[in-house]
Amino acid sequence: MGLILSIDVGTTNLKAALVDEQGRIVDAAHSITLRIEGDATGRAEHDPAKLRQALLDVCRIAVGDRGRDVDKFSLTSYQFGLVLVDAEDRPLTRVSTFVDTTAQAHHARFLEAIGDVDAMYVRTGCPPIFQYPVNRLHWLTSRDPQLPRRVARVLDSKAFLMHVLTGEYVTDYSTANSLGCLDISGRWDEPIIAAVGFDVAQFPQVLNGFVDELPLRPSLCAELNLNPGTPVAAGLYDGAALAAALTGFEPRIAVGNFGTSGMFRVPTANPVEDLEGGLIQSCLLRPGTFFTGSGINNCTIATNLLLNVLGLELDYLRGRELSIPGANNVMTFPYFTGERDKVIGNIGTGMVFGLGVASTRDDLARSFLEGVAFSFLLVKQRLDPDEEIRELRLGGGGTANQRWMQIMADTLDLPIRLTDNPEMGIIGAASLARHGEGRDLLLNSRRIMRDAQVIEPIPAHVAVYREVAGRYFDVRQSLRLPLLARQGLSPLRGARAKAVAKALPLVRENQQDS
Repeated sequence: MGLILSIDVGTTNLKAALVDEQGRIVDAAHSITLRIEGDATGRAEHDPAKLRQALLDVCRIAVGDRGRDVDKFSLTSYQFGLVLVDAEDRPLTRVSTFVDTTAQAHHARFLEAIGDVDAMYVRTGCPPIFQYPVNRLHWLTSRDPQLPRRVARVLDSKAFLMHVLTGEYVTDYSTANSLGCLDISGRWDEPIIAAVGFDVAQFPQVLNGFVDELPLRPSLCAELNLNPGTPVAAGLYDGAALAAALTGFEPRIAVGNFGTSGMFRVPTANPVEDLEGGLIQSCLLRPGTFFTGSGINNCTIATNLLLNVLGLELDYLRGRELSIPGANNVMTFPYFTGERDKVIGNIGTGMVFGLGVASTRDDLARSFLEGVAFSFLLVKQRLDPDEEIRELRLGGGGTANQRWMQIMADTLDLPIRLTDNPEMGIIGAASLARHGEGRDLLLNSRRIMRDAQVIEPIPAHVAVYREVAGRYFDVRQSLRLPLLARQGLSPLRGARAKAVAKALPLVRENQQDS
């Protein structure tokens, strides 16, 4: 097979590159910034026309004069995107992103419409948090009851982009899962969709992203000087594409993204439920395989806010030893765009606890870094109570901060394996298109990560963070009542989170390492 044009659509950048048979990027990756359009109401959206144009532009730039060498397209895109289109394929809304909070206050009404919220969680693997677009759909119809009649298609980000490339409204299981109304067997959930005012027929066809593909539009083949019928692989969402490169979905190896948002996940054979905490999401990759864990809404979002408030440069966080482990008892709860559990997430906002007259700027700065690390730790504790996970592999722009990565290793008590290649999402998407669901995907990942840097936890720091974590999570739990009071809401019964989840059923449990 020749070159693969691999496209990675994130919330802030759209990237594309040609990837060869060895998984190497030819020349360089090309990037176009995606502007998130928002306002004080919490709106954070992409303009569909601009997103479409950026996709086509970056494809032209990446292909250049090598169209005849391209054998396949691969596409990965962000979760939680939502756009509605009419019968003439015209967008009726903009494309909402995961940082959009306009429907946050509506979430209680959505849960009331659903009724048995635990049953929804069990059927879909998606905890009842406001970020899922199904909540947004109910918010939209509550504002405009006639809207569903004007809507021909309810699309996630992948379906919108696949239509641009192929003319078909299709998505993959992992991206469709993020709408919040796909069941764990891979079918659209009729009761949930009906409860928000829509019909299953309005949703896109769902494909197996490991193997399914469609031909590129003939007009684009001609425009880019590609071979007629060049296939477009359905692919997976961006976090899973990253995992394809970093771990090949190897058992007991966690994978994470460390960018604007974060992620901590492992492959599992079955969904993992966290009914009381509502933190763990079992993202369907294909029937019988899940990518289980959670996203972390606030990753480098937290440090960007810190730097803006204090008027500092990024080198301040990267170039010095900030305070000491535990930040002299200053605790930051970095929930600036909410979070993804039902205890704090739907009502969360950022806050700092423990400032005193002796507190320093370094204490405050380190507490922001530690707060993000504790968000990852919370997921790890719920997902892996028996501590079977033996390593975390991270990608994303935030991994360039080595001091932060040491805090992560110490807090999680896990070795962290990093790659110095910032384009692992692009490489992972190409790996999926090239290797599919066979063992070659795992072997390719091991080759990619063979010489990656490993940051080992420092035992003395691990001991400190174990003690601090207990206090941190106690304070976190106590924040629920004041957060509810801040919004004029009453406490919900049965919302206290358990400290542990079910045992972790790992994929390919008996597979021998090669």
